[in-house]
Amino acid sequence: MSIKEQVEYAKEELTQDEKLLAGLIKAERFYKRNKMLILGIVAVAVIGGIGYGVMDYLKEQRLLAANRAFLALQRNPADSQALATLKAKDPALFELYELNRAIAAGDTTALEGLETSKDPVVADLAQYHAAALRKSEKGLNAYRMKSEALLKDFALFDEAYLLVKAGRIKEADERLALIPAESPLKPAATMLAHYGVAKGAR
Repeated sequence: MSIKEQVEYAKEELTQDEKLLAGLIKAERFYKRNKMLILGIVAVAVIGGIGYGVMDYLKEQRLLAANRAFLALQRNPADSQALATLKAKDPALFELYELNRAIAAGDTTALEGLETSKDPVVADLAQYHAAALRKSEKGLNAYRMKSEALLKDFALFDEAYLLVKAGRIKEADERLALIPAESPLKPAATMLAHYGVAKGAR
C-alpha cells in the first residue's frame, strides 16, 4: 500500500470516527435536553407493563374463584356462600346459572327477574321460558313477535298447543303454518296439526 493510499485510508477512518463521535455528542445533548421526558416515558412503560400484568393476574384469579364457586354449586345448589361468590366474581355466569336453575325449578318469578338482564340471550331465554311455564298464550305471542326472538318456532308451537287444548283449532293451524319447513320442529308441528284436526272432528 502506498503512502498516499495510507493517508487516504487514515482520513477515511478519521472521518468515520468523527461522524460516530458527532452522533454520540448529538445523542448525549438530546438526552440531556429531554432527560425528564425520556425517563417519564420509560417509567410509564414500566408501570403500564406491571399494571397490565397485575390486572391480568387479578382477572385470572377472579375467573378461577368463579369457576370454583360454580363447581361447588353443581355439587350443592344450596351453598349460599358459593352463590354469593359467583355473583360477585362473574355476574354473567351467575345469570346463566340462575336461568338454568329457574327453568329446572319452574320458577317464573326468577325468570321474570332475568328478563331485564343486560345479556340479550339470557333476557330472551328468560322471557320465553317464563311465558311457556305460565302457559300464557299472550306471553308466547308477545315473545314470538320480537324480531330477534331466539326460540320463535318453539313459541309458535307452544302457542298452537295451547290453542288446540282450548279447542281453537283454526287459530292453532295458523300458528303451526308459520313454522318454517326447515325448522326441526316442523315434524312435531305437522303431528300437532293432525292431532288438532282429529280432536276437532270428535
